[in-house]
Amino acid sequence: MKSRIFIGLLIVLAPFKVLADEAHPRLFLTQRRLEQIRSAIRVPRSHHQQAFDALKARVTQNNWRIYDGNPNDGNWNYARSYLAREAALLYLLTNENEYAQIAYQALYLIHRDPDPDNRLPEAQYGLSRATVGQNFAIAYDWAYRGWTPQQRDYIKDKINIALDTWENFRHPNLSNPAMASNWVAVCRGGELVMMLAVYEEGNRAKRYSQLKGWLKTHLLNAYGQLGLSQEGIGYDSYAGIFLVPAVYALRSVGDADLDADFAARHFWKLVMYAGGFMMNESGDRYFLQSGVSGAGIGDEGWTSLLLGSVPPRLLPFYRYFYDRHMGIDAPGTPAEKFDKQRGATIWSLIYYPESAPSFNPTGVFPSSVGDDKRGAYFFRDRWQDENDILVSVMADTDRHQNAWDQSEAFQLGLLAYNTHFIGGPAKVSGNPATFSTLLVDGKAQRDRGTTGKSEFFNSTPDGGYVIIDGGEKYASLGLSSVKRHLLVNFSKTDSKTDGTAVLATLDRIRDKQKHTYTWQLNLGDEKGDGGVSATVGMEGGLPTFLLRGDRDSYLKGWVLHPKAALVTTGDPLQVSISGANTEIWIATFVGRGIPPVATITGTGMAAVLDVGKVRVRYDADANRMIAESRGDLREVGKKFPKQ
Repeated sequence: MKSRIFIGLLIVLAPFKVLADEAHPRLFLTQRRLEQIRSAIRVPRSHHQQAFDALKARVTQNNWRIYDGNPNDGNWNYARSYLAREAALLYLLTNENEYAQIAYQALYLIHRDPDPDNRLPEAQYGLSRATVGQNFAIAYDWAYRGWTPQQRDYIKDKINIALDTWENFRHPNLSNPAMASNWVAVCRGGELVMMLAVYEEGNRAKRYSQLKGWLKTHLLNAYGQLGLSQEGIGYDSYAGIFLVPAVYALRSVGDADLDADFAARHFWKLVMYAGGFMMNESGDRYFLQSGVSGAGIGDEGWTSLLLGSVPPRLLPFYRYFYDRHMGIDAPGTPAEKFDKQRGATIWSLIYYPESAPSFNPTGVFPSSVGDDKRGAYFFRDRWQDENDILVSVMADTDRHQNAWDQSEAFQLGLLAYNTHFIGGPAKVSGNPATFSTLLVDGKAQRDRGTTGKSEFFNSTPDGGYVIIDGGEKYASLGLSSVKRHLLVNFSKTDSKTDGTAVLATLDRIRDKQKHTYTWQLNLGDEKGDGGVSATVGMEGGLPTFLLRGDRDSYLKGWVLHPKAALVTTGDPLQVSISGANTEIWIATFVGRGIPPVATITGTGMAAVLDVGKVRVRYDADANRMIAESRGDLREVGKKFPKQ
């Protein structure tokens, strides 16, 4: 009888034993890693010392308004939660209890004095629940030892209430079988981190399994091999600040269920090719536009989190990129670096590899990479400074419902010389002028749901070649067939010389009916920002245009065929021709200083353009544009080994 009573007491007391055995911090950090970070902070002028000083300068003011990017939006609880998680990390690193109390008070105010939007872990908008809730969880885990039992119980109770309410939350973007929306990463990733922070995965085992399954589906469907989604790089970064912590939190508790699918998506490589060393007045870093994303992205921890995802042998190259994009060599003051948006310097301190060397990727990584699942191709001449030349073209081959989208087949992008030369529509719909693509009878798309096809991609040591089929997008605009060729050829540069590039497009259009075709560039971004001016001229009997940007930079273009095309300046810049079957062949040259004068021989598709040290021509037998060095007429086109 006594033994039965004893066994019964063990069963009743079991949950309390689990509570007593809870160890914190549980997520993202170990005692060994904390010691490594503390040691790195003591190294003068190191990344860790500068990032720590920037974080500490914010937290010690104990003013959540510092974290409020828009004081007039009525969203204060976000800022309070960012202060809480930075203060919690500062507590772990210093063992000074005042920081644990700053974290607690910031979280306490969220319910005691909520913002007008009432953004709570358990109420209102799904994305805000995840944001505030994930920060509750991280602060709870990290500041746990500095709180009283009553403080721990209060915050843990709020987290468990939020976990209860998540099970009844519904939204169309979460219920679609493909789960391609950023909502899946944000909501499901945030909930998973909350669950793990309070040791609830056992009590909520069914839900725990569901969350991992949903995130796995999201990883498989939403992203190509470079980690690009149909929503674009900006939304990848937003989703990533929840998706990546969820994957890392699982690793912290020994659960590797998402590791293989996450590692198969090279998010880190995407940002290396699409992320510039440029910053706007808001502190946003510039990226080549895609999907519905703008050009300026706050990152908010994404590039810092990705430090933990790079294969060890390639980490020195990503470190080199990171230092210039967001780290110690990036533009801006120390307070503007290290992912300061949303209090995300925490990830910069945790995942920056203080012991890894730094290697320049230039000449080691290929000059172009492709994401065939998404139909996205990126070209980069080097990794050095704001004068790097970055190019993109989209085939837009993959689409899922209930996720942001633009029909962006043929879309071009260009960042160079601290200038956003060519941009895209972002979220703007119904305005063809925001696209950098081929218009048919003044239309850029029939609707957002039509896609193109990838036909050919070849990376070369000096650039590469892409062919895109217009697919259902241009079929919906009434064409029988259309294909866009893009040739990118970078000049060789050294560390002291800025580069140049030839970008040439060939649109081969077929139809039975007559249309007006417009080759178009949206200068700057969807808002017309970017400081790019345009003029038109003639050279060698052919129409030309000249775009001027920052740092005395330019993009000069020659309309090689048809000669009768009309060039219209302004924003957008347009090259138009009417007909049924036609080719539009345009070569451009990117550089800085005095734009070159080209020599042009031949006419039509037999034209030959000599500009700078490059000759551009069309090979009818190969159906390819060719870029050759004028020194030895060396053809550019050999296969570059893949990284």
